[in-house]
Amino acid sequence: MIGYSAAVRQLDKGHYDKRIPDGMELLACIMEAVENGWISLGIEKEIIIWRWLLVAVFITEEREKNGTIDIANEQGGIDTAVIFSGKHGAISVYPAPERFNLANHVEGCAIQKYSLKVGQELALRMYQDMLVTDDEHGFRLSAMGREALNLLHDSFIEHIQTEGMPGMPVMH
Repeated sequence: MIGYSAAVRQLDKGHYDKRIPDGMELLACIMEAVENGWISLGIEKEIIIWRWLLVAVFITEEREKNGTIDIANEQGGIDTAVIFSGKHGAISVYPAPERFNLANHVEGCAIQKYSLKVGQELALRMYQDMLVTDDEHGFRLSAMGREALNLLHDSFIEHIQTEGMPGMPVMH
């Protein structure tokens, strides 16, 4: 057994990236606790939960649509990656980098433009609006969510094709 705060941290740190159904069960327990008033999440934890859910749904839908590919990793082993295929080509996608990109591009930009409090509220609302519930499938990407994620990935693929891979950030 773990506490709710630890459960949120585990989702955020990628403990369920290779076991999305298990992460969804954990998320359901957290949401049940919120609905019943057993816990109250602050905006930071709500953002983490909705960002994780959005990426989990995106990865699951892309896997259903495009399948997976085996890719050599830095440790000499093989990782299985989900394929995103868009109008400019295809790339492999992974949950942790997807969450990082959302945090950077959605939350970071909203906070920078509107302040911490308002930016976080706007980012949370955007994540919630990027998902819809479906009686047959549970959570699915909304039309806006699909369009936003397609635009993000297609832009990245186009950048790679015209400019090459972005350089690794330099740490000073």
